[in-house]
Amino acid sequence: MIRRVLVIALGCVSLTLAASLPTAAPESVGVSAQRLKRIDTWLSGLVASKQAAGFVSLVARRGKIVHHEAFGTRGFSVTDPMPKDALFDLASMTKPITVAAALMLLEEGRITLHEPISTHLPEFKSVRVETAPGVLSPPIRPIQVRDLFSHTSGVFPTRSRAEIFEHPTLQSFMQELARMPLRAQPGSTWLYGTSHDVLGYLVQQVSGQPLDQFIKQRILSPLDMNDTYYWPPDSTNNRRAILVVDGKDDLESLSRVPAAAAKAKTYIGGASGLYSTATDYFRFAQMLLSGGAANGQRLLGPKTVAWLAQNHIGDIGGFRTPGTRFGLGFAIVTDPAASGLPYCQGTYYWSGSQGTIFWIDPKEELVGVLMVQLTPSRLQLREKFSALVYSSLVE
Repeated sequence: MIRRVLVIALGCVSLTLAASLPTAAPESVGVSAQRLKRIDTWLSGLVASKQAAGFVSLVARRGKIVHHEAFGTRGFSVTDPMPKDALFDLASMTKPITVAAALMLLEEGRITLHEPISTHLPEFKSVRVETAPGVLSPPIRPIQVRDLFSHTSGVFPTRSRAEIFEHPTLQSFMQELARMPLRAQPGSTWLYGTSHDVLGYLVQQVSGQPLDQFIKQRILSPLDMNDTYYWPPDSTNNRRAILVVDGKDDLESLSRVPAAAAKAKTYIGGASGLYSTATDYFRFAQMLLSGGAANGQRLLGPKTVAWLAQNHIGDIGGFRTPGTRFGLGFAIVTDPAASGLPYCQGTYYWSGSQGTIFWIDPKEELVGVLMVQLTPSRLQLREKFSALVYSSLVE
């Protein structure tokens, strides 16, 4: 009898959690349910042809989820169906969450965009720029906080993510990174690398809290992102999507995380390292779409959110995506026709190297999230998913 009551109670908890997500009939928010089914056909086809093991997709408009489905299995080597609440390695989709954390400190006046990062991170006070092979020179100007947000700091490691995760802590990695020469003058070019790891370290040092604790306290908990972790507990193993590398399951994700790091669980990165679900990431994206507020709480000011989605790199080189520039941590669509994507002007987005993608379209009040664990991916996921979603909008 006790066991039966427990099962019923757990079922009620599950239903409560599911009910906490805002959902709506597609037509009630101007979306065609029939056209949304094209997403199912497309993703089911990719699974059937073994181009990917499984996906979770989510579409929300006007704050309401109108599509949330799972396809395939957690990996090629397992028969477990992909659950809707599967956990995915976000890879670089960690970066927007780090950016939000740093923007909170900016709103509090604890950092400013134009101050040198060495004001808070003395390790970077004596950096040098490699102006020619083997030739090191002082930078024309210091690395500024804005350079970390916009990937224009010039920092660039020679290590892979797996090698970076061999460091016991983020501070240890920063001490190594600060001794390495910059690849470019600060502010001179967009160079995608580990600027957001340094940004995460800045959050840690300025706040006086470990980065993971700050993010949990200030972002994850207020947004009820209870399924987002740096190091997922073992109890979630049966929900973990398995990384597929060159068509084969990497069951332990050794290509991404060394075994020793996975055991120690002490390295916390700003550029990569979070695991999450489609619904949790929707909660984060919807907070931004709602101008920085959710669950009756304000995490960021609406002017700050609008500001992050503007072009902060001007016309400098390095960022080569047509019709798109870069803001404070996000790609920003400035010319939809040139971008080759159906997004409206002002849409901002990012992705992860394991196949995860998302976007936020303020004009259409639209959020799209697609989760998969696949590398390399040649499936044009962003292009096709966005085409299917936007073709379903009927008003």
